Amino acid sequence: MTRHSRPVAIALVALLAFAGVAATGCKSAPSATAIAVVNGVEIQKSAVDSQIAQMKKASPASFEGTTGVVVETQYRAQVLNSLIQLELIKEAAKNLSVSVTTKQVDDYVTQLQAQYGGKDALDSAMKTAGFDMTMLREQITNNLLAQAVSSKVTTGAVSVTDAQVKTYYDQNKSQFSTPAQVHAEHILVAATDTVLAQSLLTQVKGGADFATLAKKNSTDPGSKAAGGDLGWAAPSAYVTEFANAVAAMKVNEVRLVKSQYGYHIIKLLGRRAAAAQTLAEATAQIKTTLESSAKSDKFGAYVAALQKKAVIQILDPALKKIIDANTAQTSAPTTGSAQ
Repeated sequence: MTRHSRPVAIALVALLAFAGVAATGCKSAPSATAIAVVNGVEIQKSAVDSQIAQMKKASPASFEGTTGVVVETQYRAQVLNSLIQLELIKEAAKNLSVSVTTKQVDDYVTQLQAQYGGKDALDSAMKTAGFDMTMLREQITNNLLAQAVSSKVTTGAVSVTDAQVKTYYDQNKSQFSTPAQVHAEHILVAATDTVLAQSLLTQVKGGADFATLAKKNSTDPGSKAAGGDLGWAAPSAYVTEFANAVAAMKVNEVRLVKSQYGYHIIKLLGRRAAAAQTLAEATAQIKTTLESSAKSDKFGAYVAALQKKAVIQILDPALKKIIDANTAQTSAPTTGSAQ
């Protein structure tokens, strides 16, 4: 591995805005298995338990240590609140005559498979995250339903001014700039393989095909199959010894360096200077971002209004306390520059 290690996020865990919910009608007193009741519809405790189990499987460290119990309680409150909101959205969807078709879900699954590099790769990611296809399809359905309701209730033009665009640009300039980058390829061998490293360096300098040598000899699983090609990246993306080398090398130069991972036979393929979009170049993108944000805020307010009007019983006192506190905080008036 050449680049600095970083946490690998399983996108499926946070793929959707709302999670699946097991709900049943409630005509009298809540059943013993219920954790909340929304406008007469029960939300089952098992629905919360299931999602917490998925979180623990995907990120067990988050639930360890002395704070693990507190963290789990906070997550349970968040999950339960999302299930309450989902039930309200489902109810709103019926009133608005909004629905999701099987084809829409099928198409979404197909898109996910393409993004993950195929069906097997998606299945592997789901397994890691504690999902199966039935659970995934249910979550996709709920997400698409929420999107459809959102589209229905946030119709109408959103006005974004030039001043707002400029303010966003000024406050987020890093989003519109790219640092100087290098395009490198490398062959990584163990630190004990000094003879092999020197031999590979000699072969590359002698004109041997770099990709062939990399596929045969490299121990870097991230680039071996690509013939050692690392693509474009800022030098800072790599470990210090590698970064210093590519920062100083000329295009087509080959060097041998040693890092904590072993020997790297590096060839620099290209270099490009830092670049930044001007305000004019970024305007269209910024307008889209601000319009999307405004619609998201509008939908959030819509769901909050539904929640305020609904008859909701939260049967777990600890979770009720957290949800009530969070609701009070988000609905409290703010002071400042927004006049």
